[in-house]
Amino acid sequence: MVSAEEDELPVGVHGERVSEPVAEKLSKQEPLFDSIVGYDDVKRLFQMSLSSDKPVHILLVGPPASAKTLFMLECMKLERSYFTLGSHSTKSGMIDYLFEKRPRYLIVDEIEHMPMKDQTALLSLMETGIVSETKFQKTRNTQLKTWVFATSNGTDRMLTPLLSRFVVLHFKQYSFGSFQKVCMHILGREGVAPDIAIAIAEAVWMRLKSKDIRDCIKIGRLAKTKQDVEWIAQTLKTYKQ
Repeated sequence: MVSAEEDELPVGVHGERVSEPVAEKLSKQEPLFDSIVGYDDVKRLFQMSLSSDKPVHILLVGPPASAKTLFMLECMKLERSYFTLGSHSTKSGMIDYLFEKRPRYLIVDEIEHMPMKDQTALLSLMETGIVSETKFQKTRNTQLKTWVFATSNGTDRMLTPLLSRFVVLHFKQYSFGSFQKVCMHILGREGVAPDIAIAIAEAVWMRLKSKDIRDCIKIGRLAKTKQDVEWIAQTLKTYKQ
């Protein structure tokens, strides 16, 4: 049998429980959220949630091309974390994973696309910590201590009780100034020179009419010069649907 205290420790690569000193070392491997420009208040709120004795769930709501997904990608670095897309979840699949892997952090991108029956299962986890399933006239139950971090483009398709279990933060779309800073920061981490990063940000925002940082990364990995940036942007614009 595994004690409640042991169940809270991270799991090693071979499934073994690690000791407290090792657990502390794992938690300090890499600072979270360093790749995200700004949002210091949101970063602090996440850190407060992570250090809370009891789960505090956070939902980031906003349009595409905001920093929502960047926060989720950072949370994936946490030990015993599990990432899923709301549109790809199934009740049985998610429940099987919760029973088998017992994740400490459940990360859901585009949670509004999760079917209502899946939202109900998630509500039970968040509200009581209990995961329950009845299949073939057999019922199984377990109790977990799991933090849920999620994103959503809107909340209209979410169950009201589920929404009420989250700390909800509404994000706005990037301004060009913020977009340029984020682009320079992320591309700088990939070794792209500042002048080329600026050219990429301008080409994506103005020529491609895109506010998606991922478009900047794609061009940044291809372009070696400003001329490359212009040519790639023009080619993408020509074949844009």
